[in-house]
Amino acid sequence: MKGNSWTGRVAVATGLAFAAGPAGAVEAPPLAGCYARVYDAAHLSRHKDQFVTRISLSVAAASRAMADTQGTGGSPIVAEGKLRMWVRGHRQSFDSHGACAATDSGLMCGGSLSAAEADTCKSRRDGVRDCRVDPADSGSFKIEARPDGILVSIAERLELVPAPYDGGPFLSISPANSENRAFLLKSAPDACK
Repeated sequence: MKGNSWTGRVAVATGLAFAAGPAGAVEAPPLAGCYARVYDAAHLSRHKDQFVTRISLSVAAASRAMADTQGTGGSPIVAEGKLRMWVRGHRQSFDSHGACAATDSGLMCGGSLSAAEADTCKSRRDGVRDCRVDPADSGSFKIEARPDGILVSIAERLELVPAPYDGGPFLSISPANSENRAFLLKSAPDACK
């Protein structure tokens, strides 16, 4: 992502340590894979305040350069999480590429910052906006294993941006948003292509 901060804020993490194989290859991080969910019309009609209509997530090993950095609290970066969301009324996805540290329950990923310049919003209302909630704070999201997939949840207000990542609009989601803060995804290898 243009202008992103891979070494941005990553919440305190404990547990698994970064490891490299004998040839120097980076081992697969916890929860590596591709996941997705598309919400059908019936679901969306029952959840009128849910604006996310589709979501995908790719979790891959951190690059060697990224893995040599540490998140907040000194936990190593072990993965890269590419989160994409589609919302009502917009055809293009809103994306965040996060550096992820292992936790005892999965991964904590810092959001990415866009190079886009825009006015700061006067309101912290969630949804698609032409202004930035806080251009210096990338937010974060959690990834946790569940018996039937993974749970992606917003840990700190997250801002996502459409490609090419150098302009708006911006999608803002807070952890207080009951209809748009947590998403149960299933394995979907084709969703990351």
